[in-house]
Amino acid sequence: MSYYFEISGETVWDPALRIAKWYLALAESTAELMQVPTGLTPSEQDTCEIDPRAFQGFVEGLYEVYFSTRHPVQHGLIKGLLLASLVVLERTGTVIRPKTEAEKSLWEEKQALARSM
Repeated sequence: MSYYFEISGETVWDPALRIAKWYLALAESTAELMQVPTGLTPSEQDTCEIDPRAFQGFVEGLYEVYFSTRHPVQHGLIKGLLLASLVVLERTGTVIRPKTEAEKSLWEEKQALARSM
């Protein structure tokens, strides 16, 4: 069973229901810690509407948190959510461009993940 992430009725990601629930739970709890909205509005019809501007703010904040530290545990905890969020953000038409070599290495992982999403 799929779950649809949409912008104005257009599907940008359709993961399995379990994956969607994991993603939404991680995004909501992380956004609460960062004190920003996710831009994600789940419904009971197994869909989630994405507010592009709010979602962009969430992903940019997550990106900033990730690259503001070298803490390996923090990186490990955030990385999966960040990678998936970057892929979805790109599918909304917004791309965050890497500025440093450390950021560029994350892009290779994002591209690999995007092929399986």
